[in-house]
Amino acid sequence: MLFKGHTAEEALAKVHQSLGSSAIVVQLKRVPSAGVGRIWGAMEIEAWAQAPAPLTPIPAAADAPVARVRSAPKEARTMELLRSLGLNEESARRVHQSIPVSGAALTNQEACLQLGAALLAAWDKGTTRIPKTPHRIALIGAAGSGKSIATAKWITIESLRHRQDCRIWCLDGIVANSAEFLSQHAELLGIPVETTWNPGLPPCSREFLDLPGWNPTDPDVSDRMANLLDRFEPDCLLLTLNAAYEASILQNQVVQFMPFRPHGLFLTHLDECQSPSKVWDLVLASGIAVFGTSSGRFIPGGFDRTGGEAWMERLFEQV
Repeated sequence: MLFKGHTAEEALAKVHQSLGSSAIVVQLKRVPSAGVGRIWGAMEIEAWAQAPAPLTPIPAAADAPVARVRSAPKEARTMELLRSLGLNEESARRVHQSIPVSGAALTNQEACLQLGAALLAAWDKGTTRIPKTPHRIALIGAAGSGKSIATAKWITIESLRHRQDCRIWCLDGIVANSAEFLSQHAELLGIPVETTWNPGLPPCSREFLDLPGWNPTDPDVSDRMANLLDRFEPDCLLLTLNAAYEASILQNQVVQFMPFRPHGLFLTHLDECQSPSKVWDLVLASGIAVFGTSSGRFIPGGFDRTGGEAWMERLFEQV
C-alpha cells in the first residue's frame, strides 16, 4: 500500500495507523508534491508498506500452550545493522528505540528500509526550524570552524547566481572581528559591509551576520554574542562545525552552543573528512538537521545543501 506525507515522520505515522506498528516499509522515497505545490518545487514522501506476515505457531502437545515463532526479530537485525554503520552507541540506541517493535521476520533489505525510514524521519523532524528561504542569516561557532569562508561562498552564490541584494554585518565581540578576507571579498562583489550596528539601514534580500569565533564556556563573551544576536534577530541561526575535528570535540561544541538555540548545523572542511556516521551522530544528538556544507577554500565552489536522503545513501554505502 502507498502512503504519502510532507515528511517521513508523517508518512510513517499513516503507515502505522493503517497497518499497525509492526508494518514493514518496503520502499521510501522523496518525490515532487502533487497539485499546486509542484509549481514551487515542494516535495513529499512516498512510503510503500505492507502488513507483517502472521507469526507461525509451533506444534505443541494438547495440554501445552500455543507458542509463536519469532525468527530474525527486528531488535537483533536492526541493532546488528546499526553497529555496522559506525554510529556511536547513543545514536544507535536513539534510532533503535524509534522503530516500532515487530515480531515479523525481516530480510536484510527490509531491515535496511526500516532503519532508513527511521533515520530519514529523524532528519526531517530536525529540519522543522530551518526556513526554506532565509533572509537574516548568522553563522556561529568556535574559532577555526570556517564561518568566514562559508559565508564568502554563500554571499557569492546569492549575489552572482541568484541576483539577490546582500549586506554583511562584520561585528566585534569582546575580541575584534579579524575576518578581513570576508570584508575584502564582499567589497569586490559590491556588497556593503557594516562594522557597527545601525538598525536604520534599509533591509536587503539577504543579510549576513559575521561574528568572531568564541568559546561558549566564557560567560562574558557569550553574553556579548547573545546581545548581538538579539539585535540582529536572525531567522536562520546555524551552528558551524569543522567536520575535520574529532567526533568528541564536535559533540562537545554542540552541547556548549545549544543554549543559543541554533536552527540547524553547517559543516565545513568536508573535503578533509566525509564520514557520514559522524554527520548522523551530530544530527541525532542535537535533534537538528544539517542545513549545508562547505568543502575546500575555492569560492564559490564546494557549497552544498544536501538533504537527509543523500546522507542516508552515503551511510549505507560504507556497509
